[in-house]
Amino acid sequence: MDWKYKHFHQERVFPAPRDLVTEAARTFMADSLGWQITNTTDGFTAEGYSFSHRASANLRIQTAAGPASSESGTKVAIELLVERSGWRGFMLFDVGGYYNIQIRKWLDGIQWSIHQKLTGSHDESTNPLVLAENKTAAYIFNGCLVFIVVTFALYFLVTFISAVVGLLTGHLFLLGRGSLIIHGTWARIVSAFILMFGAFLAWRIKRKVPSSVK
Repeated sequence: MDWKYKHFHQERVFPAPRDLVTEAARTFMADSLGWQITNTTDGFTAEGYSFSHRASANLRIQTAAGPASSESGTKVAIELLVERSGWRGFMLFDVGGYYNIQIRKWLDGIQWSIHQKLTGSHDESTNPLVLAENKTAAYIFNGCLVFIVVTFALYFLVTFISAVVGLLTGHLFLLGRGSLIIHGTWARIVSAFILMFGAFLAWRIKRKVPSSVK
């Protein structure tokens, strides 16, 4: 398990030439997301922030041949690496599938950007990111994310306080399904490990506090 990065991968084939898809993808990632673009031999990388975590997306763009020459297109594979440590906390898992949903929006955005270039249109109202922001479901989803983050934060706070008490008194209470109570030396040992882990997370988060968040 990679404790520094959380990995995500998705790909999609677009019915358009590789040069057009590459330019459309670069335009969308740079203009709509505001991420920093660096060209590579088979595509480009984009770096920025997503939901308070620093992230790097490696886009590999390759010609995809179909059964017939008329069915050929271009495959875009996105490999997203998100730093687990962020100023909102440490990401053990992708809450609500947030980053997988984001990658799907990016792929939709690339399709939108291709259409914009083919038609010469500049209608931002049809941008998938703009549409997502205007949907009620997006607000509900974001509210659920906030609720989950707050719930976890409260749980870790209670656990931290219990660990402090356990270290001082030798009686550790761990809240959860079938709550656990530990006494004596083992209570102090477990409490010390909890406090050290909490201090480690706080140190990692403090080192990675971003000046701006996308």
